This record gives sequence, structure tokens and C-alpha cells, in this order.
Amino acid sequence: MVRKILGAALILSLPWTAAAQDKSKKAYELIYQDVQVLKTQVQDLRARLDRSAEDLRAIRDELKTLGDLIRQSIADQAGFKDDVRAVPAQYQDLLRRFDQLSLDFQKLSADLAAVRTSAAAQAPPEKGGREAAAQKSPETKPGTPPPASPATGQAQPAAAANISPSESYRMAYNDYLKGNYDLAIESFKLYRRQFPNSPLADNALYWIGECHFSQKRYLEAIDVFNEVIVSYPQGSKAAAAYLKKGLCFMELGKKDEALAAFKLLVSKYPLQDEARIAQDKIKELTEK
Repeated sequence: MVRKILGAALILSLPWTAAAQDKSKKAYELIYQDVQVLKTQVQDLRARLDRSAEDLRAIRDELKTLGDLIRQSIADQAGFKDDVRAVPAQYQDLLRRFDQLSLDFQKLSADLAAVRTSAAAQAPPEKGGREAAAQKSPETKPGTPPPASPATGQAQPAAAANISPSESYRMAYNDYLKGNYDLAIESFKLYRRQFPNSPLADNALYWIGECHFSQKRYLEAIDVFNEVIVSYPQGSKAAAAYLKKGLCFMELGKKDEALAAFKLLVSKYPLQDEARIAQDKIKELTEK
């Protein structure tokens, strides 16, 4: 009897046990689904954080680059102001040197004329006509130059006037190609003084900087390239001046200044061939 009762109770309890197991299983499944959703949300948050960190790094790099550019611009403006203040003094010095050269030339001309006059006075007359001419002419004291004839006084300016702008530029550029850098510098300077409105005036100034660069006078070259950049920002040599300016800073071991010059070149003249070279230099400097 007791066995029958226990058997009946066991049979009745089986559905309740199965129902409890089903509820537990559903609860675990719901928990598992919630965990998976939380994992997905955590992964999304991590991805967003990574993107935000990259954006912050990019902004920080841009701010650093902008700060470098601003500092370089301030330095360039300060150097330009110093150059502008130095122009009057340089102009006066050039005038003084020109006046001195003119005086030296006049003195040499006078000495040469005196030597010729003295030689003519000491030479024996060959014909009676020359003696008569000598008697008709006023006596000239030895060492006193005769007045210059109009043809003699105009010979040098006439020869200078015959040189065309293209010929003058070609001569200066040939001196550069031959490695006569000092002579090329003076020739390009003379070209700019004689033809200040020439379309090649900015090119002449740029090649003066190239002459200094070839002589490893990098500070002088930087000053000239700055003048090209400031005076001819839309000229054909502006991008090249930025590039050579950056190379000068590299030779001087000034990495930050070189990077600033190269980055300015890339931002201002992105389509120029010099911009591609500047990008290679930026990569070279940043990887060191």
C-alpha cells in the first residue's frame, strides 16, 4: 500500500519537475542573450573609443604642425623686417662703391690720356703737315690730360647698352653652370639692377640663392630664398625656394625648421613637383 502511494506521488511530481527545468533553461537562455548583447555593446564602445583616440591624435598633430607653421611665419616676418631695415644701408653702400669705381675709372682714363699725350709730344714729327698742326694746336703740359672727345666718353655706355636682357641673363647663368659662383652672383645682381621689371627678375634672385647653396653658405642662401618667397609668392621659383630653404635647414641640422618649410611647400603648392620631393623629405625626417 505504501509503495503504491509513493509511486503515485512520484508520477504526479514528474510534470512539475519538467516544468521547473524548462523555466531554468529559458532563464539561462535569456541571460546568455543579454550577455551577448552586452558584449556587442562593449565592442562598439571600444571601437568608438579607438576612433576617438585616433581623431584626438590627428588633431594634436595638426595643432602641433599649425604651431610650427605660426612660429616659422613669425620668424620669417622678423627676418624680412630685418632685411627691409638693412636695404637702405645696403643701397647707400652700393652707391658709395659705384661712385668709387667711377672715380677710379676716371682716374685711369686720365692717366691713360696723359701717357698717350706725353708719347705723342716726344715722338719726332714725320711730315711738315704734322709740324704745322702741332704749331696751330695749343701747347699741352706733360701730365695734363686733354679733354675727352665725345666718342671716347660714350664708348663704355654704348657697349653696355648693346647687351640685351636675355644675353645678360644667359651670361650669368653660364657662370653658375661653370661653377663661377661669385661671378654668377654679381652678374645676377647686376641683371636685377639693370632690368628690375624683367619677367626673369625672380629667377635671377633664386639663382643667387642657389650659388650660395652650392658654396655651402646656407644662412645666406636662406635669406635669399626668403626674399624670393616674400617678393614673388606667385612666381615660378616660389615652390623651389621653399624646397631649397628646407634643404638648407637640413644641412644646418635644424629638423623642426626644415619640416616647417617642407610642410608649407606641400600645403601651398600641392601640385608642384617640389611638393612630391618635400613629402619624401618629411617622411625621411619623421622616420629618423
